[in-house]
Amino acid sequence: TTLVPQMEAGIHPMFRSAQVGMSAAMMAVVSLLLLIACVNVANLFLARARERKREMGIRLSLGAGRMRIVRQLLTESLVFSALAGIAGLGLAKIAVGVMANIRLPMDGPWHFSVEMDDRVLLFTLAVSMLAGVAFGMVPALQAARPEMVSAVKGGSSGGGRSRMSSTLVVVQVALSLVLLVSSGLFLRSLQGATRIDPGFNDPASVVIASADPGLQGYEPARSRAFWDDVLEQVRALPDVRAAALTDWLPLGISSSDRGVSVPGYDFAKGEVQSLFYAKVSPGFFDALGIDLLEGRTFTPQDDAQGAPVIIINRRMADHFWAGQSAIGKTLHTAGKDRTVIGVVATGKIRSLGEPPTDMMYLPERELFETGLSIVARSSGDPKAVMREITQVVRARDGDLPLTDVRTMREHMGIALLPARLGGVVLGLFGGLGLLLAAVGIYGVMAYSVARRRREVGIRMALGADRSRVLGLVLREGLKLALIGAALGLVVAAGAARLLRGLLYNVSTFDPVAFVGVPLLLVGVAALAVYIPARRAAGVDPMRVLKSD
Repeated sequence: TTLVPQMEAGIHPMFRSAQVGMSAAMMAVVSLLLLIACVNVANLFLARARERKREMGIRLSLGAGRMRIVRQLLTESLVFSALAGIAGLGLAKIAVGVMANIRLPMDGPWHFSVEMDDRVLLFTLAVSMLAGVAFGMVPALQAARPEMVSAVKGGSSGGGRSRMSSTLVVVQVALSLVLLVSSGLFLRSLQGATRIDPGFNDPASVVIASADPGLQGYEPARSRAFWDDVLEQVRALPDVRAAALTDWLPLGISSSDRGVSVPGYDFAKGEVQSLFYAKVSPGFFDALGIDLLEGRTFTPQDDAQGAPVIIINRRMADHFWAGQSAIGKTLHTAGKDRTVIGVVATGKIRSLGEPPTDMMYLPERELFETGLSIVARSSGDPKAVMREITQVVRARDGDLPLTDVRTMREHMGIALLPARLGGVVLGLFGGLGLLLAAVGIYGVMAYSVARRRREVGIRMALGADRSRVLGLVLREGLKLALIGAALGLVVAAGAARLLRGLLYNVSTFDPVAFVGVPLLLVGVAALAVYIPARRAAGVDPMRVLKSD
């Protein structure tokens, strides 16, 4: 029996570690996305402050205090943040409705209970106000410190403000790269998870279905007769190659363990002495597709009347009898001394990312329980076999609920859920981060080109051709992108180490993520820079000089 606090009872223990880790990763990613958006807005506020430098200079020259101007600009920033927070709540309301309709890859009364309450509203308000103050303060302080004479005359702003915009662009690119690399690692992890060997063959051809006659009032003897009859009829189906009964399915949400003692083996201090086990009927390993490495599998004679026997996996055999054959060895579990009659391949028990784990198999008839699953390997269409199994059960008892009727590949969706969720959500957030980075770079470069129209016009009037002007603007923009990408790679390397426990079958320094993603980001940045650069190269020098 496992006791858990009431507040944790809504999450199955199998998913707790994955849920906590994934929640932390999601919060970090959302925070990164918020930072990227805030840096983008801060850059826009800086550009807006430069456009209003003449207005601020006049206000200061007429006696307005600097703090009054700062308060005015901060108020504008807070209003903007409040409106953004309200818009965010509206989008969150839609997202909550979508999440409520998500169907988990398992039968049962499962649903996402996500609601927006007072705590959510207060948190959104606090984050909005904090973002408004934190990222509105720098533009406000910059706008409140113009040189009054230069500002009133409409002079150009100092280089410090340009450096501030450039710094914000570098920060934005770096943050975007961290987000994109993390997204790339999760997408690669999803690919890697689908390539992990679960320990059984061709899961798409294996059909499963579960029922518990005991919950319908069946006595144990009647339940035994029910399952024997169903198994016999399923094995007789023309498209079924093998079928068996079990109380356990790999990569599911339930598992059981029993204490074990092995003659001649002393458990080390702190070593787990309770190992995972399953109760299976003859034909289980053929039906599921688990390879037999040594000995034999169960037969109908291995029941309560026969000699106590057991089958173990390769990991358990190497654990207790390294360098020896485990066949014929004895161990004590389930109240009896049992002889090892077979060794099967080591597979995944609870999750795809787990290390090789000890597993033992006991005869199902000896330790009979009414709640079982039938496992059938199909030689034809698995969907047709599912329908036929359902008909067999309905013909035996039309009122008995049959659950989890699916293929093993569909059942594996439970184990792939964290990777799929992380890949989809982080992929979406990564795309948003890439879009924000492109918009930020484009905005800064477009504003820079607009401010330098006279300079560009003079250069072209003195003989600079369009390609030279285009190259000048491209170099300036790409320089910022490359500096940001270099800084982002350093931070992403540290973030990848923190994500190591959430990744399946992929290196934390995966070359696709750490080479392909930066190239993608720099390519998008080059496109964002090219548009204003082309506009600058198309300037008519005579018109610009006459207008100025």
